[in-house]
Amino acid sequence: MAQKRVDGKDGHFALQFYGTQVFAALPILLYMTIAAIITIGVHYYGMEALIFASIIGLLTGFFLCRNKLEYWASCVRGLTQFGNANLIFIFIIIAIFGKILVAGGIGSGLLWAGLNIGLQGGSFVVLVFIGCAIFSMGSGAPFPALMALVPIFYPTGIMLGADATVLVGAMISGVLFGDALSPSSQVIHVTINSQHDPGTGKPADLVEVMKARSPYLVAIAIVSAALFLFLGGAGDATASTQELSGMADARGLLMFAPIALLLAICIKTRNLLMGVGWAIPVGIVLGMASGLIEPSALVSIDFAQQQVHGVFMDGITSSVDLVLSSILLFGMIQIATEGGVLKMICDFLTNLKMAKKPRGAEGIVVLGTGAISCLLSGAELPTVIMFKDVVDNVGQRSGISANRRSILLMAMATNIPAIVPVNSIFIMTPITLVAGLAASNPALPLVAPVPIFLACFYPMLLAVVCFMWVMFGLGRKRTACEATGIGKEDMAMSDS
Repeated sequence: MAQKRVDGKDGHFALQFYGTQVFAALPILLYMTIAAIITIGVHYYGMEALIFASIIGLLTGFFLCRNKLEYWASCVRGLTQFGNANLIFIFIIIAIFGKILVAGGIGSGLLWAGLNIGLQGGSFVVLVFIGCAIFSMGSGAPFPALMALVPIFYPTGIMLGADATVLVGAMISGVLFGDALSPSSQVIHVTINSQHDPGTGKPADLVEVMKARSPYLVAIAIVSAALFLFLGGAGDATASTQELSGMADARGLLMFAPIALLLAICIKTRNLLMGVGWAIPVGIVLGMASGLIEPSALVSIDFAQQQVHGVFMDGITSSVDLVLSSILLFGMIQIATEGGVLKMICDFLTNLKMAKKPRGAEGIVVLGTGAISCLLSGAELPTVIMFKDVVDNVGQRSGISANRRSILLMAMATNIPAIVPVNSIFIMTPITLVAGLAASNPALPLVAPVPIFLACFYPMLLAVVCFMWVMFGLGRKRTACEATGIGKEDMAMSDS
């Protein structure tokens, strides 16, 4: 079996491919291409398309790899990394929590609140945007937050006359905005700890980074909320006011207590699993005490079909497609890494002449992060993990401060590349969840990826601001420090 060396310093990598090492990237490239064909050409929207594309990509890479045993071992190593395995557990547990909230009537509670406060159509969509932002801010994990919130807000929003596409766009925008302001965000902490000052070696400063980017993000959120208000009420209410009143139940608002508990614990411990672990039993107790959750809703056995149902098993079942897609994606990422593609990209980018000047280096950070994000289905944390070292290297050479690098890396990992309508998990997962909701309630409309993409106002506007940061140097100031690693005495550009 080949030696497991992945840094390439001795000219060898753990995985060797016939012809060229570039084939290490083929699984991911095929994955994106096939997913695009299925989505755009066949018009099939769902996580199953991503799973199929992943399998084809992995099998193709297998036949082109010289050391085939090590190929599959590499796939397994992609899953055994703590961060990846932790994410899989989060997907499963958060799906169970979402089922408990739905069983506890949180949708009926929201419906009651909407009718009594007068939040309908666009105004309810703004509430959804804010609610998703708060949930994501507390949990520090935008994608799991989206998984939990779609089954709650979507049916209620449709009943209150919200436009289906804009409603989903508001949820995606909300979780991305909330994570950007979250003190417990996994993306933020990985990013700032990966970017170092060339002189002192110290990582970026969390407080300074948050202080520098927050005014821009809040301004973008305000404009986004205005767009959701004016464009979010184009839907038709699926029931009369009298019918809606009959479905409303104020007791469902009790389910906000476990949500508040989850957020409080997540903020204190910075651990989403810890928060959900306590929120699940509290939600069950409150639901049963209020009479909204029957014992059969927790566990029920269908002896005729030999199946087990209830919030636990149904929650796990609802997360299967996402879990499988993530496992396969982690494998493809690891293959690209151990096959040397990441090192080739690093070497190429750091040797470009434009990388030695601030604007050019920032362009490399923006375009490179965007490309990696597109290839990784918009998964923001894997994107940051894969590209952070390149950003650190290029940034130090050109004199871009660690704080500014962190801002650009996080911004690009969470704007347009995160919501590409071909394979984005932020778009495909809500589509899959909505399809499941519509299967049990035909009154709920289905949604398509391209319209959702166009309705994600927050990441769209963030991309515009990010472009302005680079092209016009917003927030960038001249300093007298030299760019590390440059043979000339160039004046570097960095933020204060």
